[in-house]
Amino acid sequence: MSSILKQANGRWKARYRDASGRSRSKVFDRKIDAQQFLDDVSTDIRRGEWIDPRSRTLSFDDWALQWWKTTTKLRPTTRRGYWGILRRRVRPYFRGRRLTDISYMDVETLIADLLDDGLSPKYVRECISVVSLIMKLAVKANLRNDNPATSHHVPTRRRKLHESDVLTMEQVHQLVAQVRDPYKPAVWLIVLAGLRPAELCGLRVCDLDTSKQVLHVSQTLLPLHGFDTESFRLVTGPPKTTAGDRKIPLPEWLCKDIATMVTARAERRGYPTGASELLFQTRYGNPINRDKFRADVIRPALRAAGLPETFRTYDLRHSHASLLIDLGANLLAIAQRMGHSDPAITLRVYGHLFEGTQEELSRQLDELRAATAPESDNVVPIQAVTRRKRRS
Repeated sequence: MSSILKQANGRWKARYRDASGRSRSKVFDRKIDAQQFLDDVSTDIRRGEWIDPRSRTLSFDDWALQWWKTTTKLRPTTRRGYWGILRRRVRPYFRGRRLTDISYMDVETLIADLLDDGLSPKYVRECISVVSLIMKLAVKANLRNDNPATSHHVPTRRRKLHESDVLTMEQVHQLVAQVRDPYKPAVWLIVLAGLRPAELCGLRVCDLDTSKQVLHVSQTLLPLHGFDTESFRLVTGPPKTTAGDRKIPLPEWLCKDIATMVTARAERRGYPTGASELLFQTRYGNPINRDKFRADVIRPALRAAGLPETFRTYDLRHSHASLLIDLGANLLAIAQRMGHSDPAITLRVYGHLFEGTQEELSRQLDELRAATAPESDNVVPIQAVTRRKRRS
């Protein structure tokens, strides 16, 4: 609903309700100008193109800070990544610019400048994603009609896994032999269950069912480094995807080794273990930091085993997938064990490792053909059979 009222000074006040129902007004010298303004506003609201007048003076920097306040519902680790990008890249680049003045080409220029600075394409894409989220909120708040950070292409080259990036089972044995107690079962869990390092650190005693020999992956534990007003701490959360919440069968000997480890810990400290207690802890009873686990446990074991120290804890998970592929496991089964939300992710990351299995599949098919062939040597060629059927 809109109206035009004549004021005591002879000017005309045009009143209307914006897209959110908020009452607004603007004063004109002539009634015809007020009416034209209301007609334009009515059309823009009906088309969904109405823009809040305060956007004309709102800076990108101020709006970015308003957007930042809305991120409290996100995971702390996600917020930390956004904060770094916002503070180091996005806000400095657009400082002094009005929110409505930033165009598609401005974002393209930002992409080019970031790449020229030697930043990785993956990081550049994350920067543009933050700009896009800020602009998306501006569109929803009727501060812009469009999002200039969409439809940009930043080419990325996905790193393919090579043989040097994964361990054979023989190399896993060499590594585990050098892992100090009580962390040997932890390394075996990553290799045999394909856990992410954060999933390993987040395991609780209740997550292991020794009677059924099943491990329930339902929690992660990640180091959160300080940002904004936050200080360093370890944070728990759900797995990376909904598919990451999964149950994985374990061999009996590994379940026994883990149970023995937990029992020994309880005897050493003199009180029983709680069901919600973390499964793996430091010798001082503290949670395991994913990053320190590599530095203090994995890297020294790699050095002692004569394996490359550049090998990461996460590469043990890659080794798990590689070993499954060598065993002939199908793509869906691998995706389920790895906790991938879509088998396409598994195919994208590990698809090239399946190439070597094609020859083996062809060999097995031919062996099956030979084993099931009739004893008679008078085997009619397939083409002849096909022609005979057509004539009949």
